[in-house]
Order: sequence, then C-alpha cells, then structure tokens
Amino acid sequence: MPLYEYVCESCGTFFEYWVRSASAKEEILCPECKSSQVNKKFSTFGMKGGSSGGGFSSGDSCSTGGG
Repeated sequence: MPLYEYVCESCGTFFEYWVRSASAKEEILCPECKSSQVNKKFSTFGMKGGSSGGGFSSGDSCSTGGG
C-alpha cells in the first residue's frame, strides 16, 4: 500500500494517507476539517535516499575503503 502526502485546500493541513489500491477510487478527507478538497503533493521520497547517501553508502565504502 503506497503512502501519499496531501494538502487540504480548505484549511491548509498537510497529512499522509495510506492508499489501499491505486485503482480504487477512495474519497480522501482531511483529518482536521473533514473536507474532501485535498490535493496530492509532490513527494521527494526517492531523492531523500540519494542526498543522505543511504542508497549509495555501500558503494562509496567499497571505493574509499578498498585501498
């Protein structure tokens, strides 16, 4: 189940929501004001691993620690 980030158009609340199925048409409501006027945010999840070195640390360790 993917986790998506949303922002409420009515009250401005940012929240995360687990989507059970990409093909299912679930109505997503703001947890604060219960509005259905929400928009999916752009997620930088894939970029966070690269900037912290988490995904490439083993490769970096091999190239720097091998000599």
